[in-house]
Amino acid sequence: MSVITGEAVASIKNLDDKQVLQQCMATLRELFKEQEIPDPVNFFVTRWNTEPWIQMAYSFVKTGGSGEAYDILAEDIQGTIFFAGEATNRHFPQTVTGAYLSGVREASKIAAF
Repeated sequence: MSVITGEAVASIKNLDDKQVLQQCMATLRELFKEQEIPDPVNFFVTRWNTEPWIQMAYSFVKTGGSGEAYDILAEDIQGTIFFAGEATNRHFPQTVTGAYLSGVREASKIAAF
């Protein structure tokens, strides 16, 4: 998996998926010159920056932060509104796993009522 961020996002904006793959593989091979890096068996490129409700956003803990915000965001409101998503999972932030597990967590809370 690779995450393309910052100014590099603009550099791949107009590339097709195969071109993005080629650029990523060239970078990987440059980083690990002493090893043979095989081509992937399969690949896909997400285009979060084109999604109006996502726009490449995910949570992170700033330098010096404690991560307590994940726990605060996960708190329900009077047992009637529940919050799930990777930004509410302190142990697996920034991941689909974190989003999924937070959904299971909240579903369990709702089922307990």
